[in-house]
Amino acid sequence: MIATKLWHQLGTLKYEDIPVSTRTVAKQCLLDWTACVVAATDEPLAKILRDEFGSAEGACSLIGTNETTTAQAAAMINGATGHALDFDDTNIVMGGHPSVPVVPAVWAMSEEMGATGEQLLTAMIVGLEVECRLGKLIGGQHYARGWHVTSTMGVFGACAGVSYLLKLSEEEFGHAFGLAASQASGLKANFGTMTKPFHAGHAAERGLISARLAKRGFTSNAEAFECNQGLMSAASEGAINEEQYDELATQWLTEHTLFKYNAACYLTHASIEALKLMGEGASEESCASIELQVHPSLLDVCGIENPETGLEAKFSLRANAALTVLGFDTTDPATYSDANIKNEKVQLILQKVRVKTDKLFKNTQSKVIFHRGDGKMLEQFFDTGIPATDLVGQQQKLEAKFHHLVSPKLKNKTEKLRQFIMELESAETISIQSLACV
Repeated sequence: MIATKLWHQLGTLKYEDIPVSTRTVAKQCLLDWTACVVAATDEPLAKILRDEFGSAEGACSLIGTNETTTAQAAAMINGATGHALDFDDTNIVMGGHPSVPVVPAVWAMSEEMGATGEQLLTAMIVGLEVECRLGKLIGGQHYARGWHVTSTMGVFGACAGVSYLLKLSEEEFGHAFGLAASQASGLKANFGTMTKPFHAGHAAERGLISARLAKRGFTSNAEAFECNQGLMSAASEGAINEEQYDELATQWLTEHTLFKYNAACYLTHASIEALKLMGEGASEESCASIELQVHPSLLDVCGIENPETGLEAKFSLRANAALTVLGFDTTDPATYSDANIKNEKVQLILQKVRVKTDKLFKNTQSKVIFHRGDGKMLEQFFDTGIPATDLVGQQQKLEAKFHHLVSPKLKNKTEKLRQFIMELESAETISIQSLACV
């Protein structure tokens, strides 16, 4: 039973048993997620969710604001807000965004129970490892059929992280796991709308609820992920590959996390970076046409041909190519505004972009061919699917991103918040007072 295997491996994990490199990447995930939440607090969807759900009294932070609410509401609102800009991390093994469903759930639970920073980080890693393993097991067919892995697997990650904090027994975790399976949801059809980030918040909230109900004695089928008529058979190819699971057993999948440095769908990044490498040779003035060669699956994710809003542009290969050629700062969320997308120059270049597909590419790869008006042609290949090995360099890039996103909101409190996160394992308790700096 997959729930039993996961709990035997991770249910009693000790912080000191986690490799330093895994801890480092986990804190980088937390730093990046926090920046994304703070930067998105004024987004319309964040305001709507705070107005609808944030009024309930509780001791859990709505990060980036002075408001507090219940753990359940905080998990949902912080989860959705953290994904609002689509600027949060992703994971090459999971095939989705790992931190955004897990962190808000374990953060809210940690605040409510007064957990230590070390307990929070351990619970976060438990959640990340569980959802990444399940993402690998359910396979690419799940995503190809239209399911949003961030949400469908994220609910298990959130459930596992909160279960760890609540010290569920093996039997209780099985019930929490089965309950989470019945709440796995999220459709790719809603990409480019407010509902996509809501998926992440919903997964965080439902995962938290699953663990809490199981702690109270709520029952479910612990095999609801892999059994007949379970999630695997309903939403994928229907069979657990035991050998594949065993291959993952000794790996720390948190270290396979990839970070975004452009504020758009991650599958557009390879094309963006390839165009950037071309430099001044690929300019507005010289552009005759642009060809983007990518895997066919990208058309189901970021294939919006003629976006009309900034949110739709985040999921448009053509729009991102046009913005890059025109020199827009794709690392700035403000670039993805309705006004910029409707800009006459953007629309003109966008119409010169053609997307071709090739199954030989991975979905993180792109080959860009830039045809100049003078008859010359530039070619560049890029792959964004390779996790960093230089964690110091990655830290520097993430801190620059953190300051870029957080400073406009928090001004001189930004550095205090960064330091608190990077030293979180030494915090004696996680409470609303912990985030007094924001």
